[in-house]
Amino acid sequence: MNLSFFRKHPLLFVSIIFFGLFFSSTVVAAQNSGSVKLVNPQAITRAEQQRPVDKLLKLIQQRLLIAHDVARWKWNQKRPIEDLKREQELLLKVRQQATTHSLEPDRVAAFFQAQIKAGKLIQTADFQNWQKQGIKSFANVPDLNQTLRPSLDKLNTEFLFALTELTSVLGCPQIQELIQSRSQVIIQGDGIDRQVQNLAISPLLQFKSASCKVVSFPKREIR
Repeated sequence: MNLSFFRKHPLLFVSIIFFGLFFSSTVVAAQNSGSVKLVNPQAITRAEQQRPVDKLLKLIQQRLLIAHDVARWKWNQKRPIEDLKREQELLLKVRQQATTHSLEPDRVAAFFQAQIKAGKLIQTADFQNWQKQGIKSFANVPDLNQTLRPSLDKLNTEFLFALTELTSVLGCPQIQELIQSRSQVIIQGDGIDRQVQNLAISPLLQFKSASCKVVSFPKREIR
């Protein structure tokens, strides 16, 4: 249709303009009301995927570093590193808490079991070093029952929230790649070697996901 056609049919021209404006305003109104959502797949950036991963890995690091004070208290009190009764109580508790967070109890228990084992590796190395150095005792060590265990209990609660945030995507290859790469950056500190790192994150890499909605991203490290 050219301009001369519209000159011969002015009512048609006005109708086209009217319906065009009406359609545009309807789409805008629908978007503003939330009934229409235009989602850009690339809107989920690597940084946004990395945030909850980093949060979980930082909690792991904090728990591992507390293991040194736990070891110092046990060394002063001449207590063994392993406390099976306490471990079983903790695993039973997190299984119960997992249900309230809509998490799989077995997976949550496996995750906490790995944190316990990783912490014992650090404590064992400390005991061996102190024995070689002939250290008798340490001063100003936080009390296990009054200070350290409450701190650990608080971290355990934060773990559950962090796992809840990530559980739907933990089986995604992109997230597992992030966990592996970021763990080497974040899970660092005195006594934390590659063995401890790998043990602490190992249950996170066992997750499988039937459907993965995480957007793929180029392999590059963000610091």
